[in-house]
Amino acid sequence: MSQNNGNRPRLELNLNESATVTLLREKPTEGTNNYGEYAMLTIQHDGIEKVFFTSPDIAQKISELKIGKGDTIILRKIPFQNGKKLSSKIELEVLQKKPMDGTSSTSQAHADNLKAIMAQCLSEAIDITRSFTDVPFQNDDVRAICSSLFIARTR
Repeated sequence: MSQNNGNRPRLELNLNESATVTLLREKPTEGTNNYGEYAMLTIQHDGIEKVFFTSPDIAQKISELKIGKGDTIILRKIPFQNGKKLSSKIELEVLQKKPMDGTSSTSQAHADNLKAIMAQCLSEAIDITRSFTDVPFQNDDVRAICSSLFIARTR
């Protein structure tokens, strides 16, 4: 990437790998280079300041979920199928938000982000069912997967 990241090491994720990181800046740095648009997250991973390059949709999710400096998230690189082509995408999960007004970070995350979390769960449930082209999923199956993801994330 053409962005000078201050010689900080990069966090690289392999397929089906995840990393728990803490954001060190309020907003991702967004830009364009020869490969297209990108977002650069400045993070702390395993006690080391690093950068993580991802797509602008992750920057948008960070903004929608009101995630910022000091918040802990899980980044996952997951496979998905687009027709016959197998690709990967980054999935984001809020693990802990910094308290803003003395309330616990978990209850603050639940109160502020339930709609966004549900939207993310629904999107992922649809992606999951689409990745299995030979299984005839019904709407109830999508709803069950979405509900399971939502319950697991909001506990």
